[in-house]
Amino acid sequence: MLSVLQLKIMPDISGRSISAPSLFQAFPDALKAQLLASAIRKQVSDAQFLYSRGDPADGFWLIENGQVKIGHYSSSGDMQAIAILGPGDSFGELACIGQFPRVVDAQAIGRVEAHWITEAELNKAIIASPEINRDIMRIFARQLQEAMDNMVFARNMSASQRLAHQLLALGGGKSAPVKLQIRQQELAELIGVSRMTIVSALAELQRQGFIERHYRYLIIVDGQALQGWLDHQTNA
Repeated sequence: MLSVLQLKIMPDISGRSISAPSLFQAFPDALKAQLLASAIRKQVSDAQFLYSRGDPADGFWLIENGQVKIGHYSSSGDMQAIAILGPGDSFGELACIGQFPRVVDAQAIGRVEAHWITEAELNKAIIASPEINRDIMRIFARQLQEAMDNMVFARNMSASQRLAHQLLALGGGKSAPVKLQIRQQELAELIGVSRMTIVSALAELQRQGFIERHYRYLIIVDGQALQGWLDHQTNA
């Protein structure tokens, strides 16, 4: 059990649930600076939507601080998270490039500071630099491959293994203790299980000594040990 002092000095990690880079990260520094120069900086409150499914794709977002949940609401009003994105991530570009309406919802987790970049500015940048198209295809290919890998992973692994995999992604691969500001319900949405199942999976990882659970956050006590356990379970 970590001490109170350790908890106070441990920084919060605004993690991301995916490992593939976002599109903005693939752009050259000069192009990033150009797009940011034309961007509108906005602050978004907790639970506020940055866009909803069906909205026109007239731009994309770049997160400066905070986290954004990407997913969709069911007919019953329940949110099913597909991914959680953090600082440096961009989202919404695919619909802009494909010229189709939004197919997912994007909702702030806590307070978010982000940059809004219009579709017109993105198109201008792509037209001015044809070699960017290759980088765009490469990033989209990596994102698609990760999505397919996660589908296979989800079919063959237990809830505890899927949870471990997701926590390691959110922790950014750090081995030292990592504090994650994430709710149990959000973890349940990410790995596609019920609230009861996620509580059981969290309890199992805590019994193993890999994590500590707290109100509205948890701590990965030893990421290296958690990764070793996951590798062993996967190869067993």
